[in-house]
Amino acid sequence: MALTISFIAMAEVLDEGVRRIPRNREAEQMVLGAVLLEPEEAAPHVVTRLKPEHFYFKAHQEIFRAAAELFNHGQLPDLVTVANFLEEHGRLEAIGGRSYLHELVAQVTTLAALDHYMGILEAKALRRWLIQAGNRVQELGYREEIPAEEALDRAGELVFELARKQSSTSFYLVRDYLEEHMDYLEALHGKPEELPPGVVLTGFPKVDELTTGLHPAELVVIAGRPGTGKTSLALTIARHVAIHQQKAVGIFSLEMTKEQVLERLLCAEAQVNLLRLRRGLLPAAKWKELAEAAGRLHKAEILVDDTPGLSVLSLKAKARLMVQEHQVSLIIVDYLQLVEAGIRADIREQEIAYISRTLKAMARELNVPVIACSQLNRAVERRESKRPQLSDLRESGAIEQDADLVAFIYRPDYYEDQGEGSPVSEVEFLIAKQRNGPVGRVRLMFHRECASFYSPAKEEVPF
Repeated sequence: MALTISFIAMAEVLDEGVRRIPRNREAEQMVLGAVLLEPEEAAPHVVTRLKPEHFYFKAHQEIFRAAAELFNHGQLPDLVTVANFLEEHGRLEAIGGRSYLHELVAQVTTLAALDHYMGILEAKALRRWLIQAGNRVQELGYREEIPAEEALDRAGELVFELARKQSSTSFYLVRDYLEEHMDYLEALHGKPEELPPGVVLTGFPKVDELTTGLHPAELVVIAGRPGTGKTSLALTIARHVAIHQQKAVGIFSLEMTKEQVLERLLCAEAQVNLLRLRRGLLPAAKWKELAEAAGRLHKAEILVDDTPGLSVLSLKAKARLMVQEHQVSLIIVDYLQLVEAGIRADIREQEIAYISRTLKAMARELNVPVIACSQLNRAVERRESKRPQLSDLRESGAIEQDADLVAFIYRPDYYEDQGEGSPVSEVEFLIAKQRNGPVGRVRLMFHRECASFYSPAKEEVPF
């Protein structure tokens, strides 16, 4: 009896240990059979939606490749042309010969369920990719020559990409998405007051007019000398997006604590003196405005990470989590030169270039605009003209190369009286580079005591 129980237990362990790889032979046959039987109707849907890796069986992959090759060269991939193509390339016998192609066609009675069968293939393929990703993550855990933080980032990328893998491809024919995008452009023309999906506004009408807003996948660099208001400008944009557009914003503050960020947000929103608040000298009459501002911020969704010395890979992993869990629409990094590269480089410029490239890749991967504040080097102070130039970006020209938009904060009073004069300064917001739009200057006002920017006069918002 004990021996019998032992054998049963062993069998259960074997059944548990050997799992069947997700696949559906019949669904694969039905999809390929539909293409061979009715290529004119079925091929456009199948070839543009599926890829060879959606098929588990090697023979089916070969048949699909042949059909796709013929279709992309303007030929109908029917039974005769696919068989001829496979024969010419020496692969006909490997897939089972003409008899197997006839078998595929014989199984199809209607095309009504074609979408359903393709859905089965996509689901099974996704499960296979998940298994493969799991194996690769496990392998990363064993490879101790890879830094743990880098291994974690690679693992995160693998899992994050799975959700988009079914529809992703390395290239697209213009004709495949031309009609859809023309409809999108026509809709924009019909309702110019509505924002395109994923676009956020800065809250400064003239800036938004020049840039058409901050677009998904863009890296926006706001640069200036220390004390010119880079953080205040970034937080002003964050408040506008979170409170007025009611979209989630993620802030990585490498210079200030989360409490300091909150104080700036409160003072800017309530238009109260930051120094008086921090010294406990705020007049009682101002507490009402502060309480109302706190109420508005409480309703807004602003996420703050104040980890000092954060590496760019950790930042990327946290940003990914923000997007997944909170649908963040804008990410702010304050500031770029404080981010750790996490790589060994001979010179600082190489590290900054790596950070810049990673932030741009992050913007594209997460499909949200990323604002990165950046320092300027001292060369601007030694020139007669103090207006910043692209060459003034500190430590690396890669920032200029990677950014979709580079804007400078130029405050004449900063060089005249070091900001000790009037609490309100006139500022030039200089757009020095814009990949998809014009360069130009916009006049803004900076209220130092409230750590806030605003437009000099009430203007109509262009959206």
